[in-house]
Amino acid sequence: MAVSTIRRPQSDDDQSGAVKLSTIDTDIHHGIRGAKDLIPYLSRTDADRYESYGVGGGGNLYAYNGGVRGYRADVVDGQSPGGLGAAATNIEMTISDLMDGCAVDIGLLTGSSMYSAASIPDVDYASALCRAFNDFTIEHWLQRDSRFRFAMAICPQDPAQAAAEIDRIGSHPQVISVILPCGAPRAFGQRFYHPIFEACERNNLTVSLHFATEGSGINPPPTSAGYPTYYAESRQSRPAFYQVHLASMIFEGWFERFPTLKVAMLEGGFAWVPSYVWKLDQDWKALRWQTPWVKQLPSETVFSRVRFATQPLEEPNPPSAIHPMIEWMQGQNTLMFASDYPHWDWDDPRDTLTQLDPALRHRIFVENALDCYPKLRNGQ
Repeated sequence: MAVSTIRRPQSDDDQSGAVKLSTIDTDIHHGIRGAKDLIPYLSRTDADRYESYGVGGGGNLYAYNGGVRGYRADVVDGQSPGGLGAAATNIEMTISDLMDGCAVDIGLLTGSSMYSAASIPDVDYASALCRAFNDFTIEHWLQRDSRFRFAMAICPQDPAQAAAEIDRIGSHPQVISVILPCGAPRAFGQRFYHPIFEACERNNLTVSLHFATEGSGINPPPTSAGYPTYYAESRQSRPAFYQVHLASMIFEGWFERFPTLKVAMLEGGFAWVPSYVWKLDQDWKALRWQTPWVKQLPSETVFSRVRFATQPLEEPNPPSAIHPMIEWMQGQNTLMFASDYPHWDWDDPRDTLTQLDPALRHRIFVENALDCYPKLRNGQ
């Protein structure tokens, strides 16, 4: 089994800087404790607005899910208003509980406090909130622990301001990705979004998709049949969000236009991937005359350019069915571990996919993330 190492961009206690890797967590939901965290990073006008009304937009339609307000009961901070709110707001607890307690070598912070900004019609306010959240994260999380990396927040409904924000902080060594909530008025393969992806390419950042804001604010209903009533229903609709955006990126020629970019699909599961790529190939063969710029089988594009996070991990019956599921989607190259900390249905890396061959598990827990996020390999 290969042994992977990485050089930390900042290290106080390791003179060589080289760290052997056993676990890279690609989805950790950090956030703010309350309005006071973002106020120092906003203009007076935006600070007044935020203090009075918060993010706005449509909010989280399905906040009443499992655990305690959606989070692990043992990590909810009862002292802060509303508890944890949208994410892990206690930096020290995240470090001791997840990074140290579960031996996570590298953790990608994917936010969640600012996903709703992607549903706000006032794009200037939405962009200001994203800038503030990014600056807060850099100062309070990235500088606190060199193991953290960051998927920065942007306002995708205004590609020009989103690109400017990517150019502003995209060169930071711990900023390795841009996150796009799946709720959107247009599929992400459309040319409307090209300025965002051109900026990602300039800054060597991976494009991450994460479910959120579907049916909120300016975004259309979360399903073609409207709004699910219960959280369990909404969970079943998630694969469709990712499938729509991925098909758009394939058939609009996104992968040909941006040949160096890779895509990470977070918190969407992966059991749907095999049948999806089989159908993509079938339809491309029959209809390829409509999109002659697509030069290869969609499955070849997906397997070489797209990575899928493990969480929420489908548990097949019989359990041994996990092996063909992974084989059919070429999981040795396409699956990445994600804990989804601190959500109630998180996956502890010490207990996840332990039945796999050690070499395959190392691919999923380390190597595939290194392949997906090029900046992780800097200094290796």
